[in-house]
Amino acid sequence: MRRAWLKSAGAALATSAIGGCGKSRFTLKVFNWSDYIHEDLIAEFERDTGCAVVYDNYSSDSELETRLATGAGSYDVVFPSDRALTALLAKGLLQPIERSLLPNFRHLDPKYLGRPFDPKNRFSVPYFLGTLAVGVRTDFVSQPVTGLEPLFEIAHRQRITMLDDMENVVAVALCHLNLPLNSVESAHLESAQRLLVQQKPLVQAYTSDSYRERLISGEAWAALGWSGDLLQADNELVGSSNKAHVAVVIPPQGTMLCMDSMVIPSQAQRVDLAHAFINFLLDPRVAALNAQKVNYATPNASARALLPSATLANRSIYLPDDLIDRCTWLEDRGQQIEAIERVWRLVRG
Repeated sequence: MRRAWLKSAGAALATSAIGGCGKSRFTLKVFNWSDYIHEDLIAEFERDTGCAVVYDNYSSDSELETRLATGAGSYDVVFPSDRALTALLAKGLLQPIERSLLPNFRHLDPKYLGRPFDPKNRFSVPYFLGTLAVGVRTDFVSQPVTGLEPLFEIAHRQRITMLDDMENVVAVALCHLNLPLNSVESAHLESAQRLLVQQKPLVQAYTSDSYRERLISGEAWAALGWSGDLLQADNELVGSSNKAHVAVVIPPQGTMLCMDSMVIPSQAQRVDLAHAFINFLLDPRVAALNAQKVNYATPNASARALLPSATLANRSIYLPDDLIDRCTWLEDRGQQIEAIERVWRLVRG
């Protein structure tokens, strides 16, 4: 079973790329978010193909876009967010996927295909789904938490972290005010700006890459972050000797949904191996193992059938349908993004 995907990837691929790896040690270069793959899978792919994998991490959409735009690294597979994918496509930084080399594509749940940023999935393959959420150290925050309130609580002064991400931070402020998360109406943004300016003295850091560690250490008590990262923090604490716990809270009024995808940059050097790696990650057994490690929702329907019932019942990972209906996707605001940028400058200035 571990090698079945190799056989189905096509004879030309097996001959030109996989078959010669043992002799020439071809290298696949992967660029991904940190803590976003089961580390054993990299070693498994290397063993199965005889190829070497260079695996680098980035911490923001802008870092990924800059690397691809400048050609730095010449990566073969990258994992952009739905927001970043729109920009990468507009700049011609991605190449089409050859669907015939991805026999495991059939395992994907159709409801996660055909998103507006790539309607025919010509360039992208869904990887994981997540939500914007709040992580709360329950050993420090004793009162019941149902939504975003810990991020704005005066008693948590200098124990709060927010993402270093203008669109999602503004969206959270709008959400807390029960306003549309993608709104660019001036009155709505003025209200969000007032809230975020009032909150600023309470914030320990605006960070998109260290909030997990700050929660684990107890430096932060409440953090705005992505659901899977927050659940990883909880798992690490539960696995330690203390009794600390991170509760992952999804606002009942809904939150921002996100999807990261697997794509091949236009300047990729090993397009054949890139397809083989994507197809490997789509294998149901591999996808299920990966999903249990990173604590994000898999769009792979066949993989979900292999997951423990307790994982599927975790409402912080697999949201119930009624809550999903109240959630939204980050929209491309075009030139109207300037209104969000003005708010962010005032908040961070």
